[in-house]
Amino acid sequence: MSISRRSFGIGATGLVLGTVAAPWVRNASAEPAPIKIGVINSMSGGLSAYAQEGKPAFDYIIDQINKSGGIKSKDGAKIQLLQADDASQPARTATEARRLITEEKVPLLTGTILSAQMLALTPVLDELKVPTLSIWAGGARSNYMFSLGYPYDRGYAQSMHDFIVSLRDNDKFPIKTAVMCYSNYEAGQQVNKFLVEKLKASGIEVIGEAPLDTKAQDQTSAMIRIRSLKPDVVTGLVTPRDGILMHQARYNLNYQGSLFVGGTGGYSDLSLWKDLGPEIGKAVLTRNLFGMTGFSAGAKMDSMQKIITELRDVAKLERIGQGAVQYAQGARVLQQVLENAKSLEPDALLEAFKSFKIPFGDPHLYIAKPKGLQFAEDRLLTDGSAMMIQWMPDQSQEVVFPKEFAQAAPRPKS
Repeated sequence: MSISRRSFGIGATGLVLGTVAAPWVRNASAEPAPIKIGVINSMSGGLSAYAQEGKPAFDYIIDQINKSGGIKSKDGAKIQLLQADDASQPARTATEARRLITEEKVPLLTGTILSAQMLALTPVLDELKVPTLSIWAGGARSNYMFSLGYPYDRGYAQSMHDFIVSLRDNDKFPIKTAVMCYSNYEAGQQVNKFLVEKLKASGIEVIGEAPLDTKAQDQTSAMIRIRSLKPDVVTGLVTPRDGILMHQARYNLNYQGSLFVGGTGGYSDLSLWKDLGPEIGKAVLTRNLFGMTGFSAGAKMDSMQKIITELRDVAKLERIGQGAVQYAQGARVLQQVLENAKSLEPDALLEAFKSFKIPFGDPHLYIAKPKGLQFAEDRLLTDGSAMMIQWMPDQSQEVVFPKEFAQAAPRPKS
């Protein structure tokens, strides 16, 4: 799935009039100028699973916003998406951002922007002062960056820790030891640091590590190390690509001796079944494995169920997983920010991000956040919590944690 780096997106009507500060200024007979948003996705390369699932949902919600009257506080101005593919290369993320800002004059950026891209993008944002919404980054180093991703500490690490402790204390799983298995890059390393501290504080002994080389073509050596240590639980942040290789190694070694608890894509992404195949998927994903996610089709949450139905029945999307719903959520965040911003000047947009809030129970809250959506002082979500799922043989998921969203109790499968 490739897109032109200069292709224009949805709802691009009218001529660009006025300045960036107030592009919707118009006379009575003219269409309001569109509000440009630069979208930098990883449509190709090793991180493409996120964007290839998420982009169609994002585009659909933006289209719905435009068809429903656009940004009403800006005279109904439509949103125009200017698309770019960074090919999962952080340096290209920065290059495309600079191009979109300086040449296309976008006042806002968004896109996949995982942690490595976030780090590369930070100097550009600090220099050019353009507010940006990351769909996935676990950090936000620039004062102009906000993220819907899970914070390393109160998001990824806390969610995995709380579930493991609940397995031990509430569900009586025999968990005394852990091995840390994580994708060996910025986000994986940061989450691992916080998760180790939390597990040790809760009385779980960390007996070793098996970091996953993100450039490796096989993860058998990591799995052999895990097997030799015989931990009660294996845990950490794993990307979709590393997860596929890890699960293949587990299958080849027929290793079922530990519980596997991890986040997010490498444990809970729908693409795992396609890439592993049904035989391997059924053998390893449904046995002693629990995945962290912000979305699951079975979650007991009305607004989540409604967006699933809409994306399936109206948008006709083929894949509706956490990537699709996360991107749909991002579109609704941008809608509210644009509605509330007094202008498209950077300071006005920053204030709109800071005051942004979607409370729990709102029909536009699509991801499982019991405290709703809003940004903390570090520009990451105040509520970093997630759900935990277990896979079923028919490739569906059951939510097992926390109780307010759960469909079933967690259970080992031998």
